[in-house]
Amino acid sequence: MSRLKPTIIYLIATITFSMIILSVCHLNVHAAVSDITVNKDETATVTVNTGDTGTIRPNLSYVEDQTASDSYIYYYESYDTGILTVDNNGSYSAVSPGTTTVSVKVYSGEYNTYGYIFSATIQFTVTIDMTNVTLSSYDIHSYMYPQYDYRRNPYYSAPEAQITINSASIISNTDETNFTYTCSNPMLGIEAYVYDNIITIRQYINTTGTGIITFNIYGKEFTVNYTAEKVDISDQSLLLVKKKQHTLKVTGYSGDIIWTSSNPEIATVSSNGVVKGKNIGNVIIKAKIGDQYLGCAVSVTTSKLKKVAERANYIGTHWTYSQEKRTKKGYYDCSALVWKAYKEKAGLNFSSPGYPSVALSEAKWCKARGRMIKGGMSYKKIQKMTVNPGDLLFKSTDMKHKYNDIYHVEMFTGYFCHSVDPDGTAYYSPIWAARGTFYTWEEGSLLGRPMK
Repeated sequence: MSRLKPTIIYLIATITFSMIILSVCHLNVHAAVSDITVNKDETATVTVNTGDTGTIRPNLSYVEDQTASDSYIYYYESYDTGILTVDNNGSYSAVSPGTTTVSVKVYSGEYNTYGYIFSATIQFTVTIDMTNVTLSSYDIHSYMYPQYDYRRNPYYSAPEAQITINSASIISNTDETNFTYTCSNPMLGIEAYVYDNIITIRQYINTTGTGIITFNIYGKEFTVNYTAEKVDISDQSLLLVKKKQHTLKVTGYSGDIIWTSSNPEIATVSSNGVVKGKNIGNVIIKAKIGDQYLGCAVSVTTSKLKKVAERANYIGTHWTYSQEKRTKKGYYDCSALVWKAYKEKAGLNFSSPGYPSVALSEAKWCKARGRMIKGGMSYKKIQKMTVNPGDLLFKSTDMKHKYNDIYHVEMFTGYFCHSVDPDGTAYYSPIWAARGTFYTWEEGSLLGRPMK
């Protein structure tokens, strides 16, 4: 018998079908091998599982002359071979979940003359047998990590949580009717999607709490307990005197923590979070919790410079800015802040013992004593953490002749760690006594170090 034409698929409306022995409407098929007999001018609907196979047979019993069947030409057509394939013999195979349509036609004739004798369509719904499907976890404890901006109240965000669907079939969120979810606590702001058997859960609201997430996957229901809890580190910025120690603490987490230092020659950290200052410099101390990190920027300095930086921070955040009253207690301008902090805590007065110096005189004082830092201020120095607490940034209106018109000075008082990426990359910025973090400057601005 001749077999012509390639496999073809058509999408159609809901139809009925006849099984090889039974002729029943809307019968679901869940066997590994399912043969289908379809009648002339009939439409049929059939549900099969991925991996199921079978043969589609047109019912030609109504044809009076069965002896002519050897000359019949069978024509099968399929809309989406990614969901279900069918060959010229009517053998089909369910490939992946979805809905597609198969068209069946039979012709009678010889050579190029064909007589149309049969036509039918079958709409296949390919689904997944979820009987033995399980999840890799039914409890998610999500730790929300802080991200600080300008040293204000942090924003806490939870990393994505993932659950594996233990299934031989590939499940993806291509059809929302086959993957739905609800959460008993809407205040958590839970979103979820599935791709290649991995459920990804996202929490987009900055809040803690518990809830039950109910997933419905191809008709099977799963419940997952979800808990969101904030974790934090006791310090994001720390001034530490050389040879002294300080204990960093993590709150909201009681499991194992891995502590590391970006430069153990500057500062070390024990398995209990005890930081010891070894040499003058700056490091990032990181606490690893699972696959996430918390971080603290530590500046190891001298006792005097620690006091100077702390005093400058206090003046810049508690006193009132006033050029007119800069000499009085409780008031400051940029240069008076520098002069008062250094004079009170280190006995350094920039050659002006009784009256606050100005930015230009402070810069010239540093220059005359060889205490200007080569290359001035740069982002590279901040990235390498080579600027130290107590260093002074001088701004000038004339970058080619910087000492002609120095109009402003800021004191650097340490680094602040805003967050740490899952790959361990820390994000930090300089702290300025009267400006907080993210204060800007022109690359190459003068940079002085009055004391070491």
